[in-house]
Amino acid sequence: MLKQLFTKKSKEATFWDWFSKNSDKYFHFEKNQNTIFPKLKTELEKIHPDLTFEFSSILHDGTREFVVSADGIKSVFPLVTDLVKQAPIIPRWKIRAFRQPRREITQLTYQSLTINFEDVFFRYAKDNGKVGLELNIRGFYESPEWNAAAFILLDNVLGEYDTEMSLSYIDKKALDENEVGNLFPIKALPRVIQDCRSELNN
Repeated sequence: MLKQLFTKKSKEATFWDWFSKNSDKYFHFEKNQNTIFPKLKTELEKIHPDLTFEFSSILHDGTREFVVSADGIKSVFPLVTDLVKQAPIIPRWKIRAFRQPRREITQLTYQSLTINFEDVFFRYAKDNGKVGLELNIRGFYESPEWNAAAFILLDNVLGEYDTEMSLSYIDKKALDENEVGNLFPIKALPRVIQDCRSELNN
């Protein structure tokens, strides 16, 4: 009994205790996000420095999503899964592991780039149970900015988990307009991933 009283809480339990106590403040984060977001990042970094987060807007049912993310770093995925599994029930909150697909998004802006999803096409190859992907992007040129934007685009289309776990490689090139008829529009990618997964499981 005495041992149980002095048992140290896990980092995960300590984090959720802290978030639960501050959940109302974060539900209304727009009032003071420049102050409270760095504090949340600091608390997550006590578990692992690569953990990060996103919040949804307030949903139609009055809840808000709190997304715990590994920022696409595959080695951190188990920590995200474990942390979210340990989340308590917090009123008005839905706790999610990994950035989710955002099917309603048709355009994204990253630094100086604006990418319309209608300007992105792909071809693919099955590769040892995964999908090898060649992105063909109108206006693409090789640069750190474009490479980062392409991964953000895939996170929006597939979600963080499938982007890392279902794709074996990702090549990127400028779109050849003469090739458009031989390519798939990027919005078809989730279906391709699902079909390949179903085929593998059958």
